[in-house]
Order: sequence, then structure tokens, then C-alpha cells
Amino acid sequence: MKNLYNTILPKFSRLPLLIVVVVDLMAYYIPSRLIVTDFPKHDLSLPIDNMIPFVPFFLLFYVLAYPQWIGGFIYNCRESANLCYRIVMADLIMKIIAMMFFIFLPTEIVRPPITGTGLFDLGTQFIYLVDNPVNLFPSLHCAMSWLCFRGAMMMERKNYYYIVGNGVLTILVFASIVFIKQHFFIDIFAGILVAEIGLFLSCKCKLYRFIAFIQTPSAKAQLKKDAEKTA
Repeated sequence: MKNLYNTILPKFSRLPLLIVVVVDLMAYYIPSRLIVTDFPKHDLSLPIDNMIPFVPFFLLFYVLAYPQWIGGFIYNCRESANLCYRIVMADLIMKIIAMMFFIFLPTEIVRPPITGTGLFDLGTQFIYLVDNPVNLFPSLHCAMSWLCFRGAMMMERKNYYYIVGNGVLTILVFASIVFIKQHFFIDIFAGILVAEIGLFLSCKCKLYRFIAFIQTPSAKAQLKKDAEKTA
């Protein structure tokens, strides 16, 4: 059991993945629940938003984004410490940028009334109930799915079935946020942009080294041992 756990979550990936979870919760809750509750909200709708119909079936892909993130981050980050640190630092940067937008450009969307009684209608109604219509620009739903897809492409041992499947699901997640009226159309491109900025700063500017710096001693020891094996 321990060997299986170490295979799924190598020591070098545990603290970085914990950081992803903590920062994700901070990005979602701190602006909307503690800071901008009484701030005026902005409507970033475009003419295309009024043309897009409400299609509750796309709730399926909106929800599938969650296992995509969990599975994608674990799968990508366990390949190597180098890739793990790059992805996690990119995630950290993009969420900090997103939080700045949530605070200084708070947005809100008007959701349509749901009159249907089908499974997806009721499911969307539940999402509306538990998820406030704020924290829209940029879409973290899109940003995180895009980062999972980009992480898959950055792997040294590429699995092209995984890359294609991840890419298709990411596009469907993009579609889902507008078809169930959780976001504006422009939020999709803003989500992609902040993810790419995060990757650029993490990889090209080598900010990923910060994640390596804060690693636990046991993780650093494992990294050293792995380096000796491949030397």
C-alpha cells in the first residue's frame, strides 16, 4: 500500500499539490466572501453572450472539469519534480493574478430562470444555489483545465491519447461555462491568458525554483537519490 501511495504521489509532489489546493480555495473564497461583498459588480457580457442558448446538458462537462483537475495535476506532477514545480508555480501565479481581477474588477452574471425538471436542469439549479455568480473574469474553470492540457503536452513521456482526450475535454469545459450561463464568453480567453502568463513566468523566468526551495527535507533527499540513480 505504501509503495502504491509513493507511486501515485511521490514525495516531491505532495507539498506542491497541497499548495494548489490551498491557493485554489483562497482564490475562490477570499475575494468574494471577505473583500468585494459590497463592491459594485461589472457586467462584461458581449453580444455573443445573448446569442448563446442555455443548454443544461453541458453541466456534465462543467462537473467533469473537477476530476480532470484532480487527475491531471496528479498525473502530470508525478512524472518529474521539474514538471511538477513548473506546473504548480504556474498555477500559483495565475491564481494570484485572478484574485487581483476578482478584487479590482469584480463581475457578476445574471442567470436565467430554470423551468425544466430534467436531471441536468436540476443539477444546474443546484450549482446556482451553491456557487455565487461572481469571480468570473478570468474563468478559473477554463484556466485550470487549460493548465492540465498544457501540462500534458509538456510531459517528456507523452501519451498522445491522454493529450487528445484532455484537449477535447478542455474545449468542452470552455463551452460548458457559457452554455450553463456561469460565465461570460470573454472569461474563456481571460482564463487561457492567465494560465499562459503563469506558465511563462514559471518556466521562462524560472520562478518554479521557488517551489523547489520550499520543499520538505525528505522530498529533497528523494530528489537527490533519484538524481544519483540517473547520473
